[in-house]
Amino acid sequence: MNATQDASNNAQKNFDKALLEYNDKQTELIFETRKRLFKLERTQNRDARFSLFFCMGLCLICLLMTISFGDFTW
Repeated sequence: MNATQDASNNAQKNFDKALLEYNDKQTELIFETRKRLFKLERTQNRDARFSLFFCMGLCLICLLMTISFGDFTW
């Protein structure tokens, strides 16, 4: 009976140890993924601002060209 309990306890300890290692790997993966997503979000925000200002500048240039060279009158 005692040997059976020892074997069962050892099996449970091994299972617990394997489960903790798996959880640690999953936690590391989650944090690495969050870090990558945060970096991508910053990059996307910067690119969106750049695109917005570029489009606004292009529209302003087109408007100024229309007023200046197109004999545009109100």
